[in-house]
Amino acid sequence: MVSGILASWEEWLAAKRAKARSDEIDRQIEEDAKFFKRTRNVLLMGLNDPDTSAILRQMKIIHNHGYSHEELLDFRPSIWRYLIETSRRIVQDLRNSGLEPTTHTNKANCERILNHPTDTNHPEFFFRPEFADAVQELWTDDIIPVLFKSPAYFPLADNAAYFFPDVHRLTSKEYIPSSDDILRAPVTPHRGTTETCFPMGQLSIRLCHVVGQRSERKKWIHVFEHVTSIIFCTSLPDYDRRGEYGEGQSLVLFDSVINSRWFLRTSIILFLCGIEEFKIKLSKVPLEDYFPEYTGGTDANKVAKYILWRFMQANRARLNVYPHITDVFDTSNIRLVFVTVKETILRNALKGSGIL
Repeated sequence: MVSGILASWEEWLAAKRAKARSDEIDRQIEEDAKFFKRTRNVLLMGLNDPDTSAILRQMKIIHNHGYSHEELLDFRPSIWRYLIETSRRIVQDLRNSGLEPTTHTNKANCERILNHPTDTNHPEFFFRPEFADAVQELWTDDIIPVLFKSPAYFPLADNAAYFFPDVHRLTSKEYIPSSDDILRAPVTPHRGTTETCFPMGQLSIRLCHVVGQRSERKKWIHVFEHVTSIIFCTSLPDYDRRGEYGEGQSLVLFDSVINSRWFLRTSIILFLCGIEEFKIKLSKVPLEDYFPEYTGGTDANKVAKYILWRFMQANRARLNVYPHITDVFDTSNIRLVFVTVKETILRNALKGSGIL
């Protein structure tokens, strides 16, 4: 008798737990449905990972509460390594160009830079006290502008002009990277796709950052069918690069994306990045050497417009394209992203109702 009652009681408890679990699953499904209904997918892609990563970092800083203290500290080794490697490159470029610093002190500073430890990931890594002085003094030497005008010299990324004048702050033991430091921090190469969500009023943007997916695109591009907008970044200074990272390959990738059957209701935000570095490079490496059909000279505005024209010519699907010639550190880029996403949502809604 008692055992029968206990068995019934246990069955009742099991049924109650099952019902509660079922209700919880139903509630979660409903919440997920609401989430996906108000979420818009945006695809971020391009061949130049530093450019796309800078856009992603801006989004996180501006719209997703930024980086935690621990995350900020994680950027230190890569920034430190950049300081060391780039300062060593300047010394090597001086020697390869047959140039010497104008002062005896800076000649000695070159040796200090070359002999400094480079393992910034080591737990006990620290900067020697004289390193920051050596870098700053060499950076302000009168020979540096001469080096930059040398035919054998190719421009450093804009990061150098940002980091080097502030080298004492960056090399202190108390150093914590700022938001501006993070935007310019070197990118650690990796492959695959990362997803990050950002609020946009009543909606949410799920930003899918595609990295390294350059081969056999037909096998994976359909995964991103339901995207509202695509942010496509191309690096203007890469027009002379050979292989899969060059401007020609960026055009090939853009063509395959904008004319894909998976993106017929998608808008394209086209960022032509690195305009300042591009201006410097054009005077030494004419675009005609790589795009013989261009005959407009070395005026940066004309050249940039020609490259933009080449990209726009690829738009056979006649998607809405929002081009922007910029530097990736310009925060107006992010405002353009949000405005474009909202406009695309409205346009698609009007199309769906038959108004457009």
